[in-house]
Amino acid sequence: MIRRRVGEWTLVAAVFGALGALVVVPLTELAAVAAEQFPLDAAVISREVVRNTIGVGLVTAMLATLLGVGAAVLTERVVVAGRRWLRLAVLLPVLIPPFVVAMSWLRAYGPSGLIDDLVGLGFDAVLGPIGVVMVISVNAMPLAYLVCATALNTRARHDLELAARSSGASPLTMVRTITVPLLAPALLGAAALVFVLAINSFGVPAVLGTPASFDVATTQIYGDLALSAQPEAFSRAVLLATGLVMVALVFAAGAEGLLGRRRVEATAGQLLPFRHSTVSRSWIAIVAWGVAVAVVLLPLVVLILVSITRGVGVPPTPANWTLQHFREALDGRLLAALARSGLLAAVAATAAVALGGAVAAIGKRRLRGVAAVLVLLTFAVPGSTLAVAMLLSYAPTLRDTLLLILLAYLAKLWAVGHRTVAGSASNLAPDLVRAARSSGAGRVATMRTIVLPLLRPALVGGWLLVFVIAFHELTMSSLLYGPGTDTLAVAVLNLQQLGDVPVSSALAVLLTVPLLVVALPLLVLGQLPRRLLGTG
Repeated sequence: MIRRRVGEWTLVAAVFGALGALVVVPLTELAAVAAEQFPLDAAVISREVVRNTIGVGLVTAMLATLLGVGAAVLTERVVVAGRRWLRLAVLLPVLIPPFVVAMSWLRAYGPSGLIDDLVGLGFDAVLGPIGVVMVISVNAMPLAYLVCATALNTRARHDLELAARSSGASPLTMVRTITVPLLAPALLGAAALVFVLAINSFGVPAVLGTPASFDVATTQIYGDLALSAQPEAFSRAVLLATGLVMVALVFAAGAEGLLGRRRVEATAGQLLPFRHSTVSRSWIAIVAWGVAVAVVLLPLVVLILVSITRGVGVPPTPANWTLQHFREALDGRLLAALARSGLLAAVAATAAVALGGAVAAIGKRRLRGVAAVLVLLTFAVPGSTLAVAMLLSYAPTLRDTLLLILLAYLAKLWAVGHRTVAGSASNLAPDLVRAARSSGAGRVATMRTIVLPLLRPALVGGWLLVFVIAFHELTMSSLLYGPGTDTLAVAVLNLQQLGDVPVSSALAVLLTVPLLVVALPLLVLGQLPRRLLGTG
């Protein structure tokens, strides 16, 4: 009994020690420094940057939520051809780094892009607020879709929908008067989550906003810390970072409250028949697939074509294809950046899942609840804010080291590892563990023979999800890297900003394709959506 209690309290001490280092110390240091700066230096913050940030967040929240609920209604309620593959197309942006999507849109639709070269149709608006909002909306749409699709299967009353249809209501009227009102909390929660994601975005504004002098809070923080030597730049960065965390926490708490409301018992999810069904469903399928191709698939194909075409402005025909840009991308320095990204992602994934399992294993319910809240705290904090907090706390000893980047990854992604493990651990049958213990098996043997085999799918899924996120992480890495510690995402962004279009495109492909190879099987099998929602 004494040994058991010693083991339990050792686990608690280790978890809360890690929480102190990864959560409490950085956020406390940030708050203390911000308090010192605030009375004198609040005026250094540009009102235009604040307006841009809030504007991008609000418009993106509305657009992405509308796209997400529309896609969810199509895949969960309407009979359309290829629904399984349409789900795959909707969720595909989850696997592509946001700044790679931004680069692909610029290569496809921007001035001097491939479409412009081929048919003389380029859109200057891709560079600036319109392009920033559109691309962030594309990347945020899967989140809104997952929330809305889940709500359709857990909150919606299909019997009311069928009653409306049998009373003569058109599908559109039924969706407007029955489905959407029932989903209102989920829609508002999804919009709040998208807002947090939008104001936290760095890669998309850096690629599409900065060239057009359109700055938001995250790009301003990056410019102040990485590019500026002005005395007030540090104060501005700290205050912006603190403001972001306050806004993000308010909206994240609101989303949690809305999405945590009591769910109604959903009836069987029959698909809704349309009047003139064949014609209607055909047009719906054509429009849905057209949008999916235009916003996700075509830009990605264009990015690949640019990466294998000999030069900018050259027709992307097979006669002009070459792998030279990939050979240049894989020179010694860039290959080292690729290796660092893989190493950091693998270590972060392993540690995040292990730490998540440690939190789930705490026997005291109250302590486990406190630990879970602290873990979620840094997940809700914008990456740029967390990077500033890590610099303030650990820069004197860890600046320009991979360990500093790894600590930031763990602080941000611990919640992902915990959510995937805890969701499955709560469904374990305690009788199996008791039977093993009563049969004489020790704690280690019980864990090895009973618990770990049952949790293996969650452990593998959580590890892959953390690996995918960490491998293409840019926001924190761009603020924390130093000489010899740049990651592949940072190298891609630097080449993009230097104007090396073919090689940066090749690097972007190298950054994206391995993730697709790893994660597409989960997406096709339907596992990734459950991992993202923590229900698997």
